[in-house]
Order: sequence, then structure tokens, then C-alpha cells
Amino acid sequence: LGALKSVGEGAMEKLIVERVQNGPFAGLDDLAKRVDPRLLNKRQLETLAAAGAFDGLDQNRAGIHATAETILAIAARTHEQKTSGQGGLFGDAEPAGDAIKLPPSVRWTLSQRMDQEKEAFGFYFSAHPVDRHRHIAVSHGARAYTALSELNIPDDGSRAGATMAVLVEDARYRTSARGKRFMMAQCSDASGQFMATCFDDQVSKDLEEAAKAGGCGLITVELDRKPGEDTPRVSIKRIQPFEGLANLARFQVVVTISAMSAFAGLASLLAEHRGARGEVRVRAQLPDGEVCILLGRDFLLDGELVEHIESLHGVTKVELKTSETRLALVG
Repeated sequence: LGALKSVGEGAMEKLIVERVQNGPFAGLDDLAKRVDPRLLNKRQLETLAAAGAFDGLDQNRAGIHATAETILAIAARTHEQKTSGQGGLFGDAEPAGDAIKLPPSVRWTLSQRMDQEKEAFGFYFSAHPVDRHRHIAVSHGARAYTALSELNIPDDGSRAGATMAVLVEDARYRTSARGKRFMMAQCSDASGQFMATCFDDQVSKDLEEAAKAGGCGLITVELDRKPGEDTPRVSIKRIQPFEGLANLARFQVVVTISAMSAFAGLASLLAEHRGARGEVRVRAQLPDGEVCILLGRDFLLDGELVEHIESLHGVTKVELKTSETRLALVG
């Protein structure tokens, strides 16, 4: 906890002492009434919420983040009562009307949650931006950096080709010892960060644009290993943004529901994801047997949408997979 940005190890040590001596925090109200307000400020609470430190109390990180001032205000009032002799030593004083209610409409999307985590940790933690495009990555045979690093690539000058799904975090031009200009790109996937080179002018420009936009995509790479090196070097030959691939590919989401009431929430979500080639089907169990309903073939599908569908009441299962395109005879 002390390693989080703007938090501080000293404050976290005292918070943990309180938890160890007087038991786990029962909820946000309990936290506010037991924490010493002199230990925490708004920025620290917001960072802890962004990092998921309060997930065991309430998983609405955005709501806790937005309620940081209220939590501190309750902590200050409770502390004042304790020090003035109006309450017990730990949590006996409970000012009326101090129940913490998180705003139900405040929720972070998967992308927002990842951005907040990176701001708090300095790196992506529970998820990575490429995760929302996993269905595309899998369909193209993309492999993680750690898996490629473990390949037994000989150090005899030979090269191995591969496809990876990455976020381009930074891209800058460098000049080699021989005076040749090339691109050095910092990339990452869910398994970690790595550096890669590119000597193609157009691909270098594409990498530069991806870095400016914080874009994810599929990269075609060549791997080689020099004598004495533990990990292979990565050379990028091509990059394809996921946005373009999503518009060209055809994927299918199959939603299994246990209650017809799930249709209302599903319709509301899907209304904002039109304009591509994704297919959505719903499976439901009726008295006469199971039915499968086609909702359309023009949806923009990704991992974030799947996560939202999974959270709907009445949804029991969501599958995202490659659609089996049927070819029609002409003439």
C-alpha cells in the first residue's frame, strides 16, 4: 500500500495497526469512524480507491473515489467526539445520519478502471488494455511476450516470426552506431513490458501514431537472440490497430439468460454498440425447451461490452467467440 503514488508508508502502517488490533473493517462507515483523519487526506483516499484497496468493503471504486470528502468528514467528526470525551475509544461514537451512501450511477468502465489503476500503481494491475480485444488476438494466434521469451530461439542468427497483441506505450526515433535511423518502441501486454525496434519507415510512423493515441493492436514481429542474451530481441514488421480489425472481423456473443427481464438491460447496452459486424444471440429456457434468438449482426463487440453484459441481472453466462460465417451461393 505504501508503494502507491501519493499514499505514504507511514499512514498505511498505522491503518494496518488499527485493523490488526481492533479487527477487520466492517464497511466504509466503520472505516470512517475508526480511521484517524490526521493520517489520510482526499488524495490518499482516492488513490487507495483507484487501486482497489477498498474492494473488500465495496467494489464500486468510482463511488468511493467520488465520496472521499464525505468519508473524511465523518472521520473528522467522529475523531472530534472521541477527543472531546463524547464517544468511546474505537468507534463507539456514531453520529446520526452519517451512513455513507455511494452514488449508484457513478461507475467506471473497464478502460477507466485500468487508467485509474495505472495512475495509482504506475502500471496496469488487474487488467490490461489489450484484454478487451482478447477475442481478436486469439483469432489471430497472438502470443504473450512471456511465452515468446521462453522459446528456445538459437543464437545462430536465425529468426522466428510471431504475432502479438500489445499496447504501444511509447515510440521514439533513435540512430544506430552506423548512422541508420530506426524506431524504438516500448510495448506491453498483460504479461509485462518490453522494448522493440522497427526499421521500416511506414511501420515506424504507424507505431508513432499508436503511441500518441495510446492505441492497441496486433504486431507482426521477428525474434532473434544474440550469444549471451537471455531474452530474444523483438523487431516489429507490421502493426494493425484493433479498431480496424474489429470492423473487418465477424464475432459472436452468446448470452444465456435465466430471466426474461434481462432483455431490457441487454437492449439498452447493445443500442450503443451498433455499426460493426458482430453477432449477438440470446439463449433462454422456456417451458417447451431452450430457444436461441438472434438479436442482430451489426454490433461492435469487445471485452468491455461482455463485462457489462455479465453484470446484468438475469444473465448467467456470456460467450465471445469467432462467428461461423456462412457463404451464400450466387447465380
